[in-house]
Amino acid sequence: MNMERHLDSEVDRETPTDAGRCQTCHIKAVAMAIIILVTGLSLSSVLLIVLRAAADVDQASKPSVEQLTERLQQCLKEQRDVNLMLHTATRESRCSLCPASWRWWSGHCYFFSVGLQDRRRWGESAEFCQLHNSTLAVIKDSAEMEFIQGVMQEFPRFPFLWVGLTDSQQEGQWLWLDGMDVQHYSPGAVQWDSDSRDCADLRGGGRLFAADCEESGPWVCKKES
Repeated sequence: MNMERHLDSEVDRETPTDAGRCQTCHIKAVAMAIIILVTGLSLSSVLLIVLRAAADVDQASKPSVEQLTERLQQCLKEQRDVNLMLHTATRESRCSLCPASWRWWSGHCYFFSVGLQDRRRWGESAEFCQLHNSTLAVIKDSAEMEFIQGVMQEFPRFPFLWVGLTDSQQEGQWLWLDGMDVQHYSPGAVQWDSDSRDCADLRGGGRLFAADCEESGPWVCKKES
């Protein structure tokens, strides 16, 4: 509990100096996001130009496959470099887009309880997230799943995490906390489903398992940054 109070104080405490730094860092982050957007548009423009050029010229003057591949790889490299710059900027302590102990990824902040909080039941985990203006994580695509799985690999002693998925309203109908069916975001199904297992946990390989909501375990919260 002392650790939780420490976490809460870290989240809530902000001085005028910190606010100024935060504003400056948000401006930097917005600027970096604009750069990424421009880079993405540039990449699309390059591909469009290449495709049009290939369609307009005769076969003899078309660029070779090697040339097209080289241009595409160069564009992708430039985009990765810009993404890395943004990721580096948001990891600086003075430029954090998320509260202390939260991790930033793709416009959202994530809190992984492992090593920071004692294990809790699913409902208690959901309450913790609500107290911090978030929800148990709703995993919307494979990229987000890969990010969460990567964090889980840092803590091999904790093989699963509570996530925002349950069939407590209607047995067998697994819904994310945003109201979407489990297969709306991915084709997978919840394994080990039974009448006594109404809450879902996430395990290695992106697998979702039904579990007893009264069991205690670690969890992951998610909110917009």
